[in-house]
Amino acid sequence: MTAFTVGFLAAGLRSALSYVLAGGLIVAAFALAALFSAGAVSPLALALALLAYNAGIAAPVFAAFILARSRQA
Repeated sequence: MTAFTVGFLAAGLRSALSYVLAGGLIVAAFALAALFSAGAVSPLALALALLAYNAGIAAPVFAAFILARSRQA
């Protein structure tokens, strides 16, 4: 849920740099957590976070597309 929110907010900035920085911060936070955790870390958790991040970026784009099509009809 947090990764989705980060992606959603990054989409509001409409900057490729913000997309890259936010995605990089997700990976960096995961890497630091894996480095300092006592147990094993699942790479699946990182993959799911990145998928949620991408969905957060795509959500406002698709919403704008759907709203633009409904205004044309």
